[in-house]
Amino acid sequence: MPERFGKWNSVYRFHLRWANKGVFAALLARHVEQHGNDGFKVIDATFVKVHQDACRFGQAPEERGLGKSKGGRNSKVNACVNRKGKALALLLRPGNEHESKAARELLGDLEDVVVLGDRGYDDDTLRTHIKAGGGVALIPGKANRKEEPFYIPQIGRERRVVENFFARIKRYRRVNTRYDRRAETFMAFVNLAALADWIRF
Repeated sequence: MPERFGKWNSVYRFHLRWANKGVFAALLARHVEQHGNDGFKVIDATFVKVHQDACRFGQAPEERGLGKSKGGRNSKVNACVNRKGKALALLLRPGNEHESKAARELLGDLEDVVVLGDRGYDDDTLRTHIKAGGGVALIPGKANRKEEPFYIPQIGRERRVVENFFARIKRYRRVNTRYDRRAETFMAFVNLAALADWIRF
């Protein structure tokens, strides 16, 4: 680090304290509370390759959001964005966990909200949950469905904004590949990238 920032270890410890306390996630939540609501919640998840050095830690891999696939260790960042593609909520899960399992926690308050998702979220229990919360689910049905659920393709195409969000935050090397052993420090950088994305545009 540049010398004007002081000792690198002091900077790291300061960052680690904030990461453990959830300061960066709280900053994003505060900003979302003031600027995020536009009546839409678009959800999706993206895989993040885990560097081999991030796997060396005493804590159980699942507790650190590490999953295992044919390609090795990976994590999955679940995101909920608004219609403009700005982050509303972020969750870290193991890469081998299906994204629909994190959907309820990710969505939060559903009053008067339109929820967009891809076929991976085609689940009747999730639709019931969204309806019970006062929202409307616009999720296309899978090919093997006998009855096609309510869906408006013209609005459903807006799902692209969450893919665009992932493309923007993955410009940051620290987000695109996970080098952090701790889930807290990795998600601190993901939340920082999401905040920078709010400010940038």
